[in-house]
Amino acid sequence: MGYRTNCCCIISSILTIITTVIVICVFYTTPSDPIFTLKDIYVSALNLSDISSTTTAANQTIFFDMKLHNKNKAMGAYYDPVQITFSYIPNIKLTFPVAEFTVPKFYQGNRRSKHVRETVTTRGIAPFNRTVKSSVFKVEVLTKVGHTSPAYRKKGTVKVVANVWVGQTGEQYPKKKGIKLFESGVSGAFGCLSMKIGLLILSTATILVII
Repeated sequence: MGYRTNCCCIISSILTIITTVIVICVFYTTPSDPIFTLKDIYVSALNLSDISSTTTAANQTIFFDMKLHNKNKAMGAYYDPVQITFSYIPNIKLTFPVAEFTVPKFYQGNRRSKHVRETVTTRGIAPFNRTVKSSVFKVEVLTKVGHTSPAYRKKGTVKVVANVWVGQTGEQYPKKKGIKLFESGVSGAFGCLSMKIGLLILSTATILVII
């Protein structure tokens, strides 16, 4: 009886160690895509309280604050130049790219964030309808990202997008703490998370069956 108990304890310990190793490998060596969050935006041409904003070229600007976050716990990220495109959508049938901004390539440590606070000059924005409460802007980000892990050094394309409503003051409407940009369809981050959860469940189930 004691022999069987000891064997079970040894097997349980070995499987626990194996599960721990699997969890560490999955959560610390499979990278997740960076998170892009638009924290703030101001479109001067849409500030309808200022008549000059629609006629003065100097006021045809967009101020934005975007947060780039590497959520990986154990590896840094190498970014190619980050291309940010702003498109004005006055109605459902029309989309006008009005401004672009490029963040030079950079390295970001694990669990680090970078704020890009810039003002970019547009090619001209005219309010489509001065009676509506808000207008829609599409914000797109395109870049390539690699990681410090040797297995993921090769850079992969990251493309995310979000629609932002801008009110008659030129600011985000309604005001939010931040808008997260997402990939169209299923994002890479969700795919990694599903794989991690699946492996964790499989390893746990294996222990329970054998014990």
